[in-house]
Amino acid sequence: MTSLRFLLRSALGSLTRPLTRSLPAMAAVLLPLAAGAQRTVSVRADNDAFNFWQAPWNRPDEEYTSGVRVAMDFAGRAPWARRWGSAKDDCGGTARVCAEHSYAFGQDIYTAVRSRDQPTPLPGARPDAGVLWFEASDWRSNADKESELRWTVGFTGRQALAAPIQRFFHNVAPGWNRPIDWTKQLPAEPVFAVSYDQRLLRTAGAVELQPHVGASLGNLLTEARVGLGARLGRDFHLPRWMAAGDRPVTWALMSDATLRGVARNETLSGTFFRLSERVTLRPLVTDLQLGTTVRWRELGLSWTAHQTGAEYVARHGPHAWSTLEAKWWPGR
Repeated sequence: MTSLRFLLRSALGSLTRPLTRSLPAMAAVLLPLAAGAQRTVSVRADNDAFNFWQAPWNRPDEEYTSGVRVAMDFAGRAPWARRWGSAKDDCGGTARVCAEHSYAFGQDIYTAVRSRDQPTPLPGARPDAGVLWFEASDWRSNADKESELRWTVGFTGRQALAAPIQRFFHNVAPGWNRPIDWTKQLPAEPVFAVSYDQRLLRTAGAVELQPHVGASLGNLLTEARVGLGARLGRDFHLPRWMAAGDRPVTWALMSDATLRGVARNETLSGTFFRLSERVTLRPLVTDLQLGTTVRWRELGLSWTAHQTGAEYVARHGPHAWSTLEAKWWPGR
C-alpha cells in the first residue's frame, strides 16, 4: 500500500508540475488566437472584505474568503464549439441570435474557521485550499434565452499560491487579519469540470425574471442547480457584451436565489486521487445574491453581495462574501 501511494504521488506530481507551468502559457497563446473581435475585458475580485455593511474588523475571513478572475470575451462561437451549431456575431439590428466566447484565468482561496487568536483550524472545519484555474466558455443568446458551456482546468496545492497571496494582503492590514497556518492545505492535484447553464429571459412590467438551470461534472465540482434571478433597470435586452447603447449611462439592480444539489466539491470533499483533509458535504446548499451595476459609456462597475448556505455538516450557518467587478468594452 505504501509503494502504491508513493507511485500515485509521483504520478500526480508529474501531472501537476507541467500544468503549473502550462496554465499561464495556455492563456498567453489562446487569448491572441481567439477568433472574432474583442468585446469585453473584465477584472473581478471576490472577498469578504467587500462586505461593506459590516465593520472592517468584524468581516469574516473564512470559508470562500478570496478569489480573482481576469477574463476576455470575443465575438462569435468558440473554435471548439462551432461543430455544434452557429450564431451570428452581431446582436444588434434585426439579428436576434448571437454568440461569444471567453477565456479566463483566476485563483480561488478557501480557509477554515479559526478562533481570533489561533492560526490552526477549529475541529470539524473545512480544509484550507487554493485553486489556480483556466476556463474557456461558449455563450449563445437570443431574445428570450441564454446558454453557456464552460470547461475549467486547474490544480490545488502549494502551486496554487494561496498561502503567499493571502499572506501578502493580510500584511497590508495586520491588525484586522489573524495569522493562518497553511501547513495542512489540500495537496497538489489536477482538477477539471465541465459546466452548462441555461437562463430564460421573461419581462414582467419593470422587472426581467430569469429562471435558470445548470449542472457541473468533474472532480473540481459535481452538482445540479436551479434558481430564479431578477433584474430591475434600463436596457433589458442589450446583450451582455454591449456597453450602454445610445445612452451614456445605464444601471440595474440584480438579485438571484439558487438551490444547488452537490455531489462533490474538491475544496470540501478533499483530493480525489489521494487521502487528504475533508468534511462531509450537505447535499443541498442555497445561494442568495443582491447587487447593482452601473455602466458609463465603455466602462462598467458592479458590486454584488452573496450569501452561501452551510455547505458541510459541521457548519450550521451561512457565509457572506461580496464581489467587485470592473468591465471595459474597447472601441465602443
